[in-house]
Amino acid sequence: MKIILATDFSKENQMLVPYALDLLKSTGGSIVLFHAYMDHFEVIDAKNNAEKAMKESIDYLNDEIAKQGLKDIEITPMLMDGYPEEELLRLTHDIKPDLVVMGTRGRGKKKFLEGSMSKSLMSKSPVPLLSIHEEYQYKPNNEVLYVTNFDKSDASSIAKIFEILKPYKLHLHVVSFVIDGEPNKAAKAMKNLEETLKYMNLNGEICYKLVYNSSPRDAMKAYCKENNISLAAFIPHRKHLYHLFFKDKVTKNDFFDLHIPLLVLPRA
Repeated sequence: MKIILATDFSKENQMLVPYALDLLKSTGGSIVLFHAYMDHFEVIDAKNNAEKAMKESIDYLNDEIAKQGLKDIEITPMLMDGYPEEELLRLTHDIKPDLVVMGTRGRGKKKFLEGSMSKSLMSKSPVPLLSIHEEYQYKPNNEVLYVTNFDKSDASSIAKIFEILKPYKLHLHVVSFVIDGEPNKAAKAMKNLEETLKYMNLNGEICYKLVYNSSPRDAMKAYCKENNISLAAFIPHRKHLYHLFFKDKVTKNDFFDLHIPLLVLPRA
């Protein structure tokens, strides 16, 4: 597996490392350590500072690899001069990684690859993107929520979740939050999805739930808390100029407000 790990070199960003190493520990692979600096703005000597911070980050990564006794993990530094979002998207298209791992400080914070930039990347990335809130305390991704509106890409997206999270003993919660008064239609769609996945030989457990609630965002928060969800996965959809989900029922902000890792899957 090839992973782009996008970093701002902050101490908080070090919480990305356990996730990247977990995904590679059994098979090996490569981590492209990415950072973009903007030398043409007001930061003095941005390139030299970035090069120094990159060396420190590589040393930290190699120390963690050695502590865990991991093998066959290659680290490649990638420093670029330019806007972080543009450079990361360009790099993603060029090297075609299996996954991009990045941090976020949540809404309203405008630092490197965070806040509104994270949400923008979620809609544009051609590969799966794992976004991890800086305040989240690492734990294995065993209990995973996949929120569905019964998209035609569901089966392939769920297969991709099992592929990416292969090192974990995965228990996937496939959930639809129903508010539109058509429970029979939702139940039939969920049953069809279950039948499709039954024959895909996925290595893990799946449970299927329809959650009836007039406030999907509250229901999603409650479900994550009650089921100890450690990661939420979803497919972003475009609607006019806005990036909304599930016929305006749940938005990106609702997922961000969960403050847990988010795995965003590109629509097939």
